[in-house]
Amino acid sequence: MTDTTHEDEYGEALLEMLQIIWGEGFLSPGGADAIDRILEGCDLRGLKVLDIGSGLGGVDCLLAEKYGARVTGIDIEEDILSRSKAYIEQRGLADQVEVRLVNPGPLPFEDNHFDVVFGKDAWLHVEDKDGFFKEVFRVLKPGGRVICGDWLGGEAPRGEDFDYFLELEGISYHLVTIEEYADILQNAGFSDIWTKSIWEEYREEAKTEYHLMQTELYQVMTEKLGPNERDHFIENWRMLCVVLDQGHLRPALARAQKPL
Repeated sequence: MTDTTHEDEYGEALLEMLQIIWGEGFLSPGGADAIDRILEGCDLRGLKVLDIGSGLGGVDCLLAEKYGARVTGIDIEEDILSRSKAYIEQRGLADQVEVRLVNPGPLPFEDNHFDVVFGKDAWLHVEDKDGFFKEVFRVLKPGGRVICGDWLGGEAPRGEDFDYFLELEGISYHLVTIEEYADILQNAGFSDIWTKSIWEEYREEAKTEYHLMQTELYQVMTEKLGPNERDHFIENWRMLCVVLDQGHLRPALARAQKPL
């Protein structure tokens, strides 16, 4: 997290919309099921896990409750963190999950501190990915792992459709290809690097989400967001499907290890 300035990007309507789609406490595709997919075959019992970009607390509660991790979540938006704390306390997990508001920049932890650094579709907001992953490497113990899902991009030039999508989104995207992602991890010092594209799967999931927004979720969106925001997000999802089909957005999973 080597950026030095930021402005809050996740407003009330966006936070509400993302939870309508993906479930209470979750701000990215797939909700709890997606976390299971990222962590397939991983044992986190008793491990110290740092979740960077921890959001509203749904991910951290799952890491603690289902996977037995001791979780520290960090985020840079104060409103999100206050909501996260309330959610964690409501779930009775405050003794297993700590969340902290941090400033962009070097991670506020000592060297060799965590067993796992976790991320779920939050690191697309990081522009300096080289500096970011060097910090992730620093705070991991030898033998520690980085495990994440992230939004990546394709190689094709992006045009007007992608620009329009970003305008609708209203949040920052700093995308690299899956090959570049692996190279960044290697340059930061990681070994045993594994990446997997889930682009094809999410292309279909996004189309299902778009359909639900026009049918089963339409009334819920109207009641919670009002007609203007409802229509905005339906158009947003239409363009999400467009840029996914064009290959400009390519969600992926990644794992890597800090050598012993």
